[in-house]
Amino acid sequence: MAGINLFKLNKADASLDDRGLTVRLWYPRNPEAIYSRIPENLEYGIAALERLKKEGHSEIADHDHPLRSPSAGSLYVTRDGKIICHRRDEGAPSHKLYHSAYAGFTGAHDEVYTAEGLKKAGMRETAEECLLVTKDKVPWLIVPKDSKEYTAESAKRIGLDMKPHFVDIELLDPTDRIEVFDEDGSKLFTYDCFSFFKWESETSVESVQIRRLPLMAEEILPIDTEGMVNKQGNYERFNRESYIISPEEIRGKRFGDVLENPQVFQAEIVKGMPNIYKPNYTHPPYYGPDMVPVNHPHVWAPEDQLTRHLDALGLGQSWIDVELWKERTKLEGKGLLPESVLEK
Repeated sequence: MAGINLFKLNKADASLDDRGLTVRLWYPRNPEAIYSRIPENLEYGIAALERLKKEGHSEIADHDHPLRSPSAGSLYVTRDGKIICHRRDEGAPSHKLYHSAYAGFTGAHDEVYTAEGLKKAGMRETAEECLLVTKDKVPWLIVPKDSKEYTAESAKRIGLDMKPHFVDIELLDPTDRIEVFDEDGSKLFTYDCFSFFKWESETSVESVQIRRLPLMAEEILPIDTEGMVNKQGNYERFNRESYIISPEEIRGKRFGDVLENPQVFQAEIVKGMPNIYKPNYTHPPYYGPDMVPVNHPHVWAPEDQLTRHLDALGLGQSWIDVELWKERTKLEGKGLLPESVLEK
């Protein structure tokens, strides 16, 4: 069991009240390891979310409708309230070209069996997918003190060789709680976070944190570091687009609305230093979420993780309402995008 970090949960429920969400997970004595995403389960998900909204409580997993053990991640927010996120690339295994926060699977026993481990998994995943540098003429690598090791490993992986600028990170007070029990009902740990679950695109339960930087947005630039090891054993960055978005740009925006003039960045690494540039979108065709042809290069498409963060920050709709809308729309066989953004 010690080597299984990703497994099916056959028992889980959730309660919702004015204080927030409480998710209860029962870890099996002999977990069934999984090595990929659990497929979407729209009808079950709609029923569970509707019960949760109406009654304040719902089962969210059983033997016929399992969840995946929790993932972890986080979102950076600057001192002036801007958010840093990225857009998933065309080759992403799910939610292609959606805007997303930074998150991923647990990778070690303590990351799934302890609260501190799950928190560290979120910091590790964030550092593996996003690095920040200062806007100085000779930039410095911004190193959060709570994830120094992960940041250094990520910088080395993509070939950065920069002086560190250490910063303290403030965690926003979470509203939700994950309570984990063993099969016999004994509590293993409690983790305070922002939590959510989904049945659209895949089936999962997730835990995230909101991490406030002590720096203004105008002082920093993001580098997306997501990638994979190629056949030659070298790490290849996908060079996903990074966004710095102000609350004013997205307040009131719904999935499928246009972002008129967002701050977008890509980067190349040259001799250990980043060359960060703004991509050129002057030549169509443009593609939006799920690779649908659209008439604008920036169609707002927050993925589930980002939706949960925006809800917590008061910048978007309730994540439950958005998830229900997505699941109902897909179950009806309809597209998520409004006609106004579709390429004719």
